[in-house]
Amino acid sequence: MTHDIVHDARGAALTIRREHLTHWGGEDPQGRRLTANNYCFEIDGEPLPLVAGEFQLQRYPADEWEQGLLALKSAGCTAVSSYVFWNLVEPRPGEFDFTGGNDVRRFAELCHRYGLLFSPRIGPYNNAEFSVGGLPPWLYGMPLTERSDDPRYLRLVGRYYRRLGQELSGLYWQDGGPVVIVQLENELAHAPNDWRTLFGYTATDHRGPTGKDFTAHMENLRQLAREAGIDAPVFSMTGWGAATGEPPAETFLVGYGGYMDLHPRPRNSGLTVFGSQEFPYRGHLPVAFCELGGGSPTRAAYRPVTAPDDVLIGALTRLGTVETIMLGYYMMHGGTNPVRGDFGWMTKEPEFSLLSYDFGAPVSEFGERRAPLYRTVPLNRLVTEFGPELARMRAVQANEPVTDPEEDRLRTAVRSDGASAFVFLANYGNRTPLSARDEVSLAVRLDSGDVRFPRRTRLSVASGGSAVLPVGLDLGDGVTLLSATAQPLARLRGHVVFFRPGEGPVEYTLSGVDDTRIGGSDSVIGESDGVTVVTAEGSFTVNETLGIVTVDREQAEHSQVAEVAGERRFVTGPDDLTVDGDTVTVTRRVPLGSDPAPFTWSALPGPASVRADGRAVRAEQAGPLSRYTATAPRPALAPDAVVMEEISPSRWLLRAPGTRPEDLARLWADIDYTGDLCRLFDAGTGALIGDDFHHGVSWRVKLGRFREALAGAGVQLRVEPRATAERVSDAEGILLDSREDIQGHAEIHAIRLSAEVGRQFSCR
Repeated sequence: MTHDIVHDARGAALTIRREHLTHWGGEDPQGRRLTANNYCFEIDGEPLPLVAGEFQLQRYPADEWEQGLLALKSAGCTAVSSYVFWNLVEPRPGEFDFTGGNDVRRFAELCHRYGLLFSPRIGPYNNAEFSVGGLPPWLYGMPLTERSDDPRYLRLVGRYYRRLGQELSGLYWQDGGPVVIVQLENELAHAPNDWRTLFGYTATDHRGPTGKDFTAHMENLRQLAREAGIDAPVFSMTGWGAATGEPPAETFLVGYGGYMDLHPRPRNSGLTVFGSQEFPYRGHLPVAFCELGGGSPTRAAYRPVTAPDDVLIGALTRLGTVETIMLGYYMMHGGTNPVRGDFGWMTKEPEFSLLSYDFGAPVSEFGERRAPLYRTVPLNRLVTEFGPELARMRAVQANEPVTDPEEDRLRTAVRSDGASAFVFLANYGNRTPLSARDEVSLAVRLDSGDVRFPRRTRLSVASGGSAVLPVGLDLGDGVTLLSATAQPLARLRGHVVFFRPGEGPVEYTLSGVDDTRIGGSDSVIGESDGVTVVTAEGSFTVNETLGIVTVDREQAEHSQVAEVAGERRFVTGPDDLTVDGDTVTVTRRVPLGSDPAPFTWSALPGPASVRADGRAVRAEQAGPLSRYTATAPRPALAPDAVVMEEISPSRWLLRAPGTRPEDLARLWADIDYTGDLCRLFDAGTGALIGDDFHHGVSWRVKLGRFREALAGAGVQLRVEPRATAERVSDAEGILLDSREDIQGHAEIHAIRLSAEVGRQFSCR
């Protein structure tokens, strides 16, 4: 017998207040006003949804920043956050370097160019698996107490802020720039400084003040930033850790996090259920997420491979748990630690990789767009497209909520304003899988009465499945979507696009329609209460003016919504898509020597004219979508362009003699090996240029990043076995030596080369 999962959303409308946050925000040169209420930011009084991805400029090659930003934009990000590490920009007292990878001004300008807001997280301390949290090493030798209100420390922080302020000058919202939020400090009183990384034995790890001193220190940092010309519309701070102290009243946006696999868990994470987190300022200050786990840092003893649904579900349950339209992923784009000198490692401590900060992120440290990136797209799109509705909705638990992550029962929650709602479903256990649900029946009690669905079809939720389903969604022209078993994706001129989360037809229940004016559906049933139930595998029209378009999971996960050729369009395709103005670029990696299949992508509505290589591309209709196809070029490199020399089973040398470095720029390698870790070296200088702790999967490396070395002396791969060492004494009992216990085998099995190929389509 099927029972309703009931959510009582009567009286759920939020009470919006703004008077206590009038000092947040500003007005840009076009007269647009950025303001805040107790639940979200607004532009000219309309809610501003934010989906931010962490992409750290100092951990990524500056000549690849643009591709990285476009990758985040393709995933539905509207903002980018990035730490700024003080120790890299002021390596010696009073000597500043904002060139190359430290050029925060250029990075911010690129964000603005691509329509992305920018949130620099400037410290002075930033806990990010980075050397001493970014504090300069010379601080340790000075007569001061770091992360405190010691005037000597604050003077040095003020000097750093003033120089950084010069770099950010003219780039704030009120200047017409991208900078809206600036984060100060990071995990104060929670994360250690780890001076042992630099100074070894007995070095201290002062974590900062607590209680009232915590509050005072954060306010002093904000005052220093203001005096330095860092004119942020909003300042933010992290809000987790033990009871460390209160943020200064109404002067900081408090950001929260949530990681599905930050450390080993024997049980399902609390992030697999709704309502498992406290938010002390809920209803008074907006709740923002700045660190929803987009992976996890690899440690020697813990090497997670983050599942795509780990990233999705952690964000979905937070969105359904609390009144927010601000999601921030950490990391969204992986990176690589810079090196001070040739061998000055900048990692937090020895158990972390010396260079790699890949994080298992949705975009890898080499720029590969991975499955977790695509899995988050439909949810990100929901926030950006339907954020104005979500912004007025309270989070409501089910009448019988799941609170134990191990309980094998469907997790549900509702966001509602009493008149309409979104129902959140999550059937995911990240350690213990949950059972599939064959027949799910939902009930939402609104101020106007109960909505129960589905009415005539079955709603199934697979093990690991999830969805956000609309109730009472206004589609325009007097049409209301009372319920649907599909997730909303986009609103376009004359069309609303939905994502079918499971197999089989979707049920749409509508009011305000003429049954005789519905076209293209599989089934239309008019019911006695004036409701029309439509079941459809694909798309149909309502009242001859509105198209309801249903796409499958792959189309939804690879979708973008962008202004192309003068009109807002839904764009999708099976490969990596980059939409930049009126140009759609399609790319994929293919083995050297192969003949790749043609590139295809689709758009709704289709542009009037599409050209590739100067030739017109004819549109083919696939339902309401216009599909465009063009040949994909062969890789420019021959299969034998790279010479592989096996020095030993665990050491290989790769060279590309006679090949121009620029011809190697798109070269990739998948390295299959057995061992504890694999390191990549410039064979000409002996410098370490990449490393990987073995995860049980191939290490995918963009060799093109090291094209100069590859075209010269080459690059060497060296695999080491798992081993432990212990101190041993000599005959006199003096500990002067060590004994190594090697466990396992070290061998490179194969290296598979591929190249990135692409095609640009010009739309008019």
